[in-house]
Amino acid sequence: MTHLDWAMLALYFVFIIKVTQAFRHKATNASGFISGGGAMTWWMAGATAFMTQFSAWTFTGAAAKAYADGLSVMFVFWGNALGFFISALYFAKRYRRLRVDTAMDVIKLRFNKASEQTFTWLSFPITLIGAGIWLNGLGAFLSATFGISIDMTIIGISLLVTFIAISGGVWTVSATNVIQLVLLISITMIVGFTAASEVAVLPVESLSHTIMGEGIAIWQIFVLWIGAMLLSQTLNTNNALSSYRFLITSNEKEATRAATLAGVLFLFAPLLWFSPPWFVASLDINLIDSYPNLGAGADNAAYLYYIDHYMPSGLLGLVMVAMLAATVSPMTTALNRNAGIVVNNIYLSLINPKGTDRQQMLLGKWATLLTGVMACAVALFFSRLEGYSLFDIMMLFTAMIQMPLSIPSFLALLNLRTPGWSGWATILVGLVVSVIVHFGFNAEWFAALFDYSLTAREQVDLKIAATFISHVIFTGGFFMLTPWLSRAKKDTSEIRRRLDTPMSIEEQSPIDHTNGMFMGRALTVLGILVSLIAVSTDTWRDAAIFLGIGGLILLCGTGLAYKSSRLYKLSITT
Repeated sequence: MTHLDWAMLALYFVFIIKVTQAFRHKATNASGFISGGGAMTWWMAGATAFMTQFSAWTFTGAAAKAYADGLSVMFVFWGNALGFFISALYFAKRYRRLRVDTAMDVIKLRFNKASEQTFTWLSFPITLIGAGIWLNGLGAFLSATFGISIDMTIIGISLLVTFIAISGGVWTVSATNVIQLVLLISITMIVGFTAASEVAVLPVESLSHTIMGEGIAIWQIFVLWIGAMLLSQTLNTNNALSSYRFLITSNEKEATRAATLAGVLFLFAPLLWFSPPWFVASLDINLIDSYPNLGAGADNAAYLYYIDHYMPSGLLGLVMVAMLAATVSPMTTALNRNAGIVVNNIYLSLINPKGTDRQQMLLGKWATLLTGVMACAVALFFSRLEGYSLFDIMMLFTAMIQMPLSIPSFLALLNLRTPGWSGWATILVGLVVSVIVHFGFNAEWFAALFDYSLTAREQVDLKIAATFISHVIFTGGFFMLTPWLSRAKKDTSEIRRRLDTPMSIEEQSPIDHTNGMFMGRALTVLGILVSLIAVSTDTWRDAAIFLGIGGLILLCGTGLAYKSSRLYKLSITT
């Protein structure tokens, strides 16, 4: 790390803190703290939707997968693109028409209070595990860069995340997400294009195992794994627990546009993210020799190796900024989501239905703080877990723990005929399915069909695929059969009425376009500062890299400021 790298990190922290301070007073009540009062523009909601679907794990655990196994990692992120396009076509506007504040409100409206509480209490450990994986991925990256304790990096980032989320709720979260989205896309796009140009001229023989990667010989297992990835990401993107992304928009049209933005970004951005580790893999670099402090997890530094050896001085600091942005964004969103659940679905639902707005705001901030502390503790635990890669931990977590909740919450709006108890009952069935598959499924049964001994990767991939398929057949099948298992009928007249009724102008909160004007000006200044770094470089190539990154940030900033200014002037004249 050079002085210029440290300057880039310092600049990032200054901007994030400034943006946080500028938006911390936007949340004037509990609804504003939790859901922004339903007044978010589509580009703020779309930025949040995109940024919450990945983290620094993308550039550590997923980059390690790209380094070892080529293009296979792309199917996880193309699953996100598929999921968001389906959201744009069907789910986004339907969730917004429900006219609720939190995802658990959707569950309560569709099922009953028992299902609401079951989802509520089970969602907390899931959020903490996800946040722990994100923090651990970032900790591994920063530890390899700075050579300092992974524990210290996890604690430091936890403090920053908690500060942002507790300051102004969803307003500070969404505002910083926009800034960080522009930074992340600009930095990774230029780095990715540079690496892609290197990959494009490599001889074909150096790109061995490009599609399936190493450690897999049975193509049927690979196809099953691809299907599981596309299905799981589609379910996780569109289930009711993920509906918070669309509940913050002003209307259903804005929700649809937000989903479309996220889908388009996921379609091409991952190709640029993984070009650096693909290039490093083609060179047959032994990463353990370069990053001995990471030990068996040295593959997680594949992206970092490219930056260290092929990018100009000062860019490492910008990449650190991108990694921070990729983890800070989903974590701040997760903390804010948990605060909303505590206030709406525990405090108001079970403890004090007549709680004042001040009490709700105070409780929301305390819930944010507590969630931040617990997420930090989980990340510290994962940093000591051995035997699994970061990529495998994430995939197993999704298959075994998220799927039992994702199945019924995904099918909730697709089948309105199931009884109220079908929500919590399907979760129980799903958890049983996870346990049975995890402890009862033997991958060697499949290997016997081919008279072949499975590799370690094939065993993990097959178990993940088997878990997903089992959930679709048994967990999903149980949910669809519940109308025939009970005579109790759920009164769905209210939810049907809301779904069939477009939002009126009177129901929509006015959009404050001054938000875009402020963020546009901030990004414009940041783009100019980054572009000026080109003066310190020694070659035209290095200068072009900084000019490219700064230029993209500047372009986004000026465009956002101009568009927001026009809309603001239009709004005050009508």
